[in-house]
Amino acid sequence: MGKRYLYGDAGLIEGLLPQFELMEEAAGGWAAVYKDAATKSFWMKCYTTAGEQLGGGYELLIRLPLPTTERLIAVAIETPHEDEAVAAIMRLLDEEAVEAKDFRHLLLEVLEQMHLESISSEQKQHLRKIITLTSLTDPTNKRPVKGKTVDQLKADAAYFEGVSKQALDLLDSLK
Repeated sequence: MGKRYLYGDAGLIEGLLPQFELMEEAAGGWAAVYKDAATKSFWMKCYTTAGEQLGGGYELLIRLPLPTTERLIAVAIETPHEDEAVAAIMRLLDEEAVEAKDFRHLLLEVLEQMHLESISSEQKQHLRKIITLTSLTDPTNKRPVKGKTVDQLKADAAYFEGVSKQALDLLDSLK
């Protein structure tokens, strides 16, 4: 994979930011854009809402342009950096909660296409962690319910139940 797309370790972020030039900051400091003069790349520091249930927003440093859902999934699976994998997962959860971007079926597709029998036990552990952190096994509807018909609500519920069953089956195959 080579270059990093995200940082999720506050210590690493704190060490990188002094090397960057602050370009723009949102009111309250909850988001800022920086330029890395050495690489000419731009980075956004922000806090996820997904981290709020953990006692506060999870700090991220993300290379711009923002990675697509598919790129975030690839990063979560392929990166050798644990903080980058967690940051990608937190970004996926945030995009789902705030922007209504669905990632669950895409993540399941990628995981199901992997040859699980031929991967290392370490990689299997990594994939189990991804399934756990993304709450793929949770059958609870994560979509808004207000203003929907009964049929739409049933379809949403069926979607999350289906994802949960697929994720549980995947977890079984990762043992």
